[in-house]
This record gives sequence, structure tokens and C-alpha cells, in this order.
Amino acid sequence: MKKLAIFLGLLALLLSLAPLAGAQDGVETLCLVTDLGRVNDGTFNQFAHEGALQAADEFDLEYRWIETQAETDYEANIQTCIDEGFEVIITVGFLIADATNAAAAANPDVHFLGVDQFVMGGPTNYVGIQFREDQSGFLAGVLAAQVAASVGSDTVAGVYGIDIPPVKKFRNGFEQGARYINPDMNLLGVYIDNFVAPDRGASAAEQFIGEGASVIFGAGGPTGTGGILAAAQQGIYVIGVDQDEYVTSFGGGETPGSEYIISSAIKRVDQGVYDMVAALAHGDAESFPGGGIYLMDVALNGVGLAEKHDADIDDAFFAMADEVAAMMIAGTVSTGVDPVSGDLAMDDMMDAQADAMAMGVETVCLVTDLGRVNDGTFNQSAHEGAVAAADEYDLEYTFIETQAETDYEANINTCIDEGFEVIVTVGFLIADATYAAAEANPDVYFLGVDQFVMDGPSNYVGIQFREDQSGFMTGVLAAFVAEWQGSDMIAGVYGIDIPPVKRFRNGYEQGARHVNADLNILGVYIDSFVAPDRGASAALQFIGEGATVLFGGGGPTGTGAIRAGALEGVYVIGVDKDEWLTSFGAGETPGSEFIISSAMKRVDQGVFDMVAMLAEGDLSDFPGGGIFMMDAAMNGVGLAPPHESDIPQEVWDKVDAVNARLIAGEIETGVNLISGDLLE
Repeated sequence: MKKLAIFLGLLALLLSLAPLAGAQDGVETLCLVTDLGRVNDGTFNQFAHEGALQAADEFDLEYRWIETQAETDYEANIQTCIDEGFEVIITVGFLIADATNAAAAANPDVHFLGVDQFVMGGPTNYVGIQFREDQSGFLAGVLAAQVAASVGSDTVAGVYGIDIPPVKKFRNGFEQGARYINPDMNLLGVYIDNFVAPDRGASAAEQFIGEGASVIFGAGGPTGTGGILAAAQQGIYVIGVDQDEYVTSFGGGETPGSEYIISSAIKRVDQGVYDMVAALAHGDAESFPGGGIYLMDVALNGVGLAEKHDADIDDAFFAMADEVAAMMIAGTVSTGVDPVSGDLAMDDMMDAQADAMAMGVETVCLVTDLGRVNDGTFNQSAHEGAVAAADEYDLEYTFIETQAETDYEANINTCIDEGFEVIVTVGFLIADATYAAAEANPDVYFLGVDQFVMDGPSNYVGIQFREDQSGFMTGVLAAFVAEWQGSDMIAGVYGIDIPPVKRFRNGYEQGARHVNADLNILGVYIDSFVAPDRGASAALQFIGEGATVLFGGGGPTGTGAIRAGALEGVYVIGVDKDEWLTSFGAGETPGSEFIISSAMKRVDQGVFDMVAMLAEGDLSDFPGGGIFMMDAAMNGVGLAPPHESDIPQEVWDKVDAVNARLIAGEIETGVNLISGDLLE
């Protein structure tokens, strides 16, 4: 477990040290691309424009902007800024994030600032400007509780959009702020699964008014706005979100009910844009968090409350909010909300949970991905790990074999309904259903095989694997086998270039070059995981070019490649599980004598380790809300046995010697553990 902590610590350090490309001399030109809308529309577009304009005036920068008319124009508008030679490009809103990320990757000499965009491990010339919505929500709650008290009420409410992290931060911050003023405050609230359903927002607001709410907070795009417009028109005090909704949603006082909007929990986009442009204009690399986020909080004037405008409420309420904000800056008041996930920092719940776990869990239920517990895939490996733990710790154990993807949720709920304390789910396709079940059932533990969890529910762990190490071991094997054959060429056929696949490929190539720096390595990504015919075609092409060992890393696509290669009498290596057993029918499939190994993820070991920890009641190293990273030193990744292949023992001895050094930490793969890219 200490290795996991070290890994996560190193990851945080690496991200924090991301370099700033070319800002040392200061930039001179600046271009802004709006989200749908204009630079005077009162939304983030206008605030970003105002921040850019302020920086341009102060630092004498050339500045222009492009107003986007349709989402399909994002890429073209960004490209216009690039083609015209602008050094800094600002894009507004989360919808334009993908286009911004792609442009940043393709143009490393241009700096990109993405308003309300989340960047983690991205291009080092790209920064996402994010906000502490929990702090802004907290201040709105402080204000709402005081206003409620002034009208003799103890009930406030919130109408929220989809429960994604920013919305959860607003909601939990709002409720924590209200309880800061009145611990007995009655809090009503609802998430609505659509950001553009103002009629549903209005309906929710009316229901809350009927239940006695005297102040309503709307945080969910047009859905939340529908709620506060309906409430204000009934004479109920309301609070907007993101921008000053008195100006936007209430038409600067022209919309009926505008005297009842008392404030908005705003994100100061203008300040965030100004700060980042100023850093670039000064050539201040240390203040530019390339490849990450610039998190705007109260201390940076990044979040706060809009003025009351027409509302007839006491200025003392705002003075109290200002005092609370000052205490936030001083560190004497905390929102109690996780600034990434938006979940409450539930220390009391976790303490109770730890007490309940002191005796350890006694029941485990496994839900397969499509397939059975004897199908030779991750399903079987996870089942074997669960069986081993159940036997060793005398646990009640059962499993459910999934027949269709539509059954994921129902199968998980069957385990929950039957009272199982630990639920193991297999594969990334079931991850969304697992995450939702973990959130809804905080007293049940969830272990997700091959699922990536970051800042998730504290009772949910994703079991992940160091594919780069497994790939490295495979490359070492391939290089020594090629050497034994008198060859200088190996190859790989891969699926879509998502991070796990990139980790396999780059690990494989790094391992091979560790053995022979001059080795000729061929490889291709194929944009489908279920195209065995295309995998086979790529394999035959590489064999024609002289490849003598072929690695397949991409589901059925990679399997198609190694089957075709083996039928040609070329040595091949599988991936994830022991493909001699699965793809080559344990020796029954033609060419099985040519599969020399597979780059394995030891799912059985990962499941056993996590279940064992819970059975022993040892939560001190339980990585709740994160990942359990299985590496070579933990027997988490490695090579499958050679089975029928005729590779001589002296080759395996050389492979074992190199891999022993990798396991001992004497050799690094040179591959980024998150993105799968090569480290520079």
C-alpha cells in the first residue's frame, strides 16, 4: 500500500512541475473565442472578454475576439486565432474544451486558457481556469439563512441540475453555509437530470415553496434559472449562479420579480483570465500551471456574491458574508466540501464506517462483465481472486454472470438487496453503474476491476494496473526472442490509442529498446477494438516487412493480429489475460505453439488483496475514492507462461534477469503512468 501512496505523491509532484513552454519573454498578442454568444451577453463570454480587455490594456497587448455562432464553429474559430499568429488563445466554457485540448496538443508554442475547463495532465501549454464553487455556494448559504431568519423562516431550498462535481460543490457548499448560520436549518433540494429543463426547475421551486421555503437557490443552467424565475414571480427571495443573474436572467431589473433576486453565487471569470494573461505577459512561468488547472478561490477574488441590486434586504447580511469570506481566506472556516468531487468531507461518517469495519466484512458478491466466471477473461480472474479470499477468510461468496450490458445495474442491485457488504464488478463498461451504486449505498464497499476512480465515493476503489510495466516485460521478451532468431525487427498491433493501450505500446517499445537500442519496431493503432480482420491485415503487412515477433494489444483487434501471425509461423504475444488459454483454446487453435506469452494484468491478485484488506478490517491503507495500483512488485502485472512454445530456457533466463531489476525499481519504463505518453 505504501507503493500506492508513493505513486500518487509522485503523480501530484509531476503534475505540479509541468513546464511552461516559451513564456519566459512575455507574450504580446491575445485572442478570445466565445462559447455560443457575444462578448456583451452578460455571461462567461462577457466576463472573459472583460478580463482579457483589462490585461490587454494594462500590458499593451494586441487583442481580438471571435464570437461563436454554432458549436460546429469551435475548431475553425480557434484555428483562425492560430493562423493569425496569436500567442495566447482564450476559449470559454466546457463545451469547447475538446477542441481546445486538441489545438493545444497540435500547437505547443501557443498558450491556451480554457474558462471552466478541467485540465489534468494535459498539454503543458494549456491551463483550465476552474473555480471553488463550494466556497461561492457556502457564501450564498450564509446569505440565504440570514434572509430566511429575517422573515421568520427556517427553510431554504435549492434547484440543481445534473449532479456533476461543480453542481454538487454548489449544493453542498450552499447547505453547509446555511447550517453555519443555523445548524437546525431545514434544507430542501433536488437534482434534475437536465440542465435545460426550466419548466421542471419551476415545478420543483413551486413544490419547495409549498413546503415552506423562503429562499431558493438555483444552480443548474436554464433548469435552475427556471426555478428562481418562477419563485421570484411568487414573491420568494432567490439567488442565482455563475454570473449575476439580475443582469442576465432578470434583464437588469426589467423582468417581473427582479426585486426578489438578492444575489448570485458568481465565478469571477474576468479575474481568472486577467491573472493568467498577466502571468504570460510577464513571462512568469512559475505562475502558469501548464497541463493543469488554475483554481480560483475566495483568496484570489475568484468566487463570491453579486450585489443585491433592487432587493430590499439588510446590508448587514452581506457584511456577515464578507466576514465569513475573510475567515475562509484566513483558514479558520472551511466549507466541509471536497473541492474536486463536490462530496461532503464526511469525517464522522468515515469514523463510524471504520468502527463498523473493525471486525471485518463477512460477505462478498461479484458481478461479471458480459460472460461467465470460467470464460478465461477478467471475469474468471476476478472470480478466482474472490474465491481465494473467501476461502482464506471464511466469507460468504456468490457471483452473478451478466448476460447483457443492460443488466449491470440490476445485477449490482441484487447484490445490494441481498445484503452483501463487498461488491466486485468487472470491467470498465460497468464503471458508471458501479459509481452510481457506491454513491447511493455508502455502507457497502465496491471494488471495480479495470475501473479508473479519482475523487470518487470513499467506499469505491478502482483496481488498476501498470500496463507500462507489463508492456515493458513483453518488449524485453520480444527483443531477446528476435535476437535468438537473428532478427532486428518486431511489431505491435494496437486498438484505439486510449491511455491503457498507449501504456502497453510505449512500455513494449521501451522494453525492447532497453535490450537493443537499434531494434526496428513497427506498430499501428487501429481505431476499433473489435476489428480482428483489420488486426490480421496489419499483422500480415508487418510480417511482410520482416517482423519476427508480434504483440497484440487491443481486444479482438489485437487478437486477430496474433492469430494471423501465429498461423504464419511468427512468434506472438497476447495481452491482459493468458491468451494461450482463451484466444488459442488452450492449445486447440492452430498456431497455438507460436504464442510465447501474454502481457498479463493479475486481476485475481488485485481482487484478493482488496477483499483481504476489508476482511481483516484494515482501513488504514484502503484507497477509498481512488485507485489500487497493481504493479510488478505487487505481482500485479507480469508475463504468462510459455506453454507449448520452443523458446529456449536461456532466453527466458535473460528476460527474468531484466524483469527482476524492473520489479526491484532499478529500471523505469519511461512511460507516463496516467496518459501513457513517453516521458521526455
